Amino acid sequence: QVMSIYNESGILKKNGRGFHNPGEFATQNLYYVLWSNRYLCDENYSVSRDYFDSFSLIYVLEGKMGFLYDDRQIIVEHGEAILLDFRSQHYYRSLSEKLDKWEMLFKGSASEAYYRLLSECGKNVFRVKGQTQNVLEKIMGELDKQVPEEHTVSALIHTMLACVAEGRTNGLSDPVQKALAYMDSHLEQPLQIHEVAENIGLSRSYFSRLFRSETGQSPYDYILNVRIATAKDLLAGTTLSVSKVAKSCGFVNTSHFVRLFREHTGQTPAAFRNYFNINLKKERDIMIEEVEKLGKRSSTDE
Repeated sequence: QVMSIYNESGILKKNGRGFHNPGEFATQNLYYVLWSNRYLCDENYSVSRDYFDSFSLIYVLEGKMGFLYDDRQIIVEHGEAILLDFRSQHYYRSLSEKLDKWEMLFKGSASEAYYRLLSECGKNVFRVKGQTQNVLEKIMGELDKQVPEEHTVSALIHTMLACVAEGRTNGLSDPVQKALAYMDSHLEQPLQIHEVAENIGLSRSYFSRLFRSETGQSPYDYILNVRIATAKDLLAGTTLSVSKVAKSCGFVNTSHFVRLFREHTGQTPAAFRNYFNINLKKERDIMIEEVEKLGKRSSTDE
C-alpha cells in the first residue's frame, strides 16, 4: 500500500509549503527536503503506509502520537520528535483530541547513516530543547520561505542531527559524566570496562547500554579513540620511543599498540611520526627561505 501523504484523515488545518523541488546540486550533494508541513489534527488522524522513499522527522508541538514501527509501539509526546525511515512499513495516529505536529521528509548526504546511528543508540526519539530546538525552529522557518536556501537547509539538518547524536538535547547523566572523568584519568592503565562500571556503582551491561545511548559509542571505543588521539599527539610532538608512547597511553604492549594504531589510521606509529617530521621540516625550510628573501629585499631597498 503506497499512500499519498495528503490522503490522511483527521486533519483540521495545514500550514506549510508542502512539496519542495530540490535542485540537481542539492539532490547529488546535500541533505534536501521533499516535503514539509505543519498539521493541526483531531483524534481521528492516522496514517498507514508500506513504503515512502524518504526519511521523516515528526515533531509534536502539542498532544501525543502513537507509532507502530519496526515491530515496536512508540509514544511521542509534546516537545518530542521522532526520526523514521519511511522505506519501512509504518503506522501512526493521534492519541489526543488535539494534535499539533510538524513533519519534514528529507533525503541525501548522510541521512541513512545518521538514522542508523541514532536508532542503534535509541536516540531516534528525542526531546526538542536547547540547541536542538533552536536549530529545528530555524529549519521550520527556512522551509516556510517562498524560496528556501538549499545550502542553509542542508547545513541546519546536519547540525540538528549532530546535536541529537552528541546528546546535546538532554546532556550527559551523572553516571556517564563520572565514568568519563574516571576513564580520562586512568587512560595510562590497562583499564577494564567492568572496573569503570564498578567505580560508578553500575553493572557492566547496564553501564555499557547507558554509555552508548548517551555518547553514541561503546566505553571500549571511547577509551581506544582517546588513547589513539593521545598517541598521535605524543608521536607528533615528542621524541618518545614508540614503546614508551604505547606504555604512556595504556596499551598492553608495543605490538598491540602498533596493530590498533594501524587499524585506525592506516599507518604505523613510525610512519605517522615520520610524516609530521617531514612536513615540519618543509615548513621550517620555507619559513627560513621567506625570512632570507625579506632580508635581501630590505638590503636592496637600503
